[in-house]
Amino acid sequence: MLRLDTTPVKTLLSKSKIAGFDYAINPYVGCPHKCIYCYAEYMRKFSGHSEEWGEFLDVKQCAVPLKPGKLFRTRVMLSSVTDPYNPYEKEYELTRNIIKQLVYCQAKVYILTKSALVVRDIDLFKQLYQCEVALSFSSADEGFRQAAEPGASPVADKINALKTLHGAGISTAVMVAPLFPGITDWKQIITLTKPYVNRYGFDSLNMRPAFQRKVMDFVEGHYPDALPLMGDIYIKQDSSYWTKLAKEITDYCHEQKVRADIFFGSFPSYSSE
Repeated sequence: MLRLDTTPVKTLLSKSKIAGFDYAINPYVGCPHKCIYCYAEYMRKFSGHSEEWGEFLDVKQCAVPLKPGKLFRTRVMLSSVTDPYNPYEKEYELTRNIIKQLVYCQAKVYILTKSALVVRDIDLFKQLYQCEVALSFSSADEGFRQAAEPGASPVADKINALKTLHGAGISTAVMVAPLFPGITDWKQIITLTKPYVNRYGFDSLNMRPAFQRKVMDFVEGHYPDALPLMGDIYIKQDSSYWTKLAKEITDYCHEQKVRADIFFGSFPSYSSE
């Protein structure tokens, strides 16, 4: 059972460590989506929680409003270590209230989520100075989603969310991330979402030591045919897979006339443009 609590904070704003963004806003501590591969699991040691990652959620409470002068025309990401549209956002509307403030700040807002709840705030997205909404997919297979991302929205719901956002004139993106070697059918993701997407991003599975065993056990139990390839990449440290895949994605996206940005760990970024 998820432990739900509130936590007071002095500010919701933090300097972004992600290239291309000035600030990040994480409205919650933790995330109930329980994705087995979540790189943000390292945040648990800073949270004061003994529960496993995915089994607690703290709703941030901040009395200090965002400052328009500080955020004017800056690039702000929602969110980097939580999902701003987790199921509890429907009740607390913390993300919605933050976006209302960002409208007045005239910030350039980038939203990353695995939740179809994001369509609720289309009215606010239209008021932002600049906005892009990205839905994240590791697979277009619902069976994978249920096993690896049990708290996230179903695949079909996320595709419908992209359709709704695109139809409302909101700039949309799909992050094929994390990409599971030998498992993620990235071409299928493009096929299913292409009519509703302005650009694609691709990122590799970041196998942090803290959850490497958990991920490898998942692969062994659900996708045993992919285990040898995963072993070559993450145990033998063979990076040639990502180099070859980056070229394949670049060539395919150029052929399909879709924009694609590729970020595979320590490798240089690639672009289809």
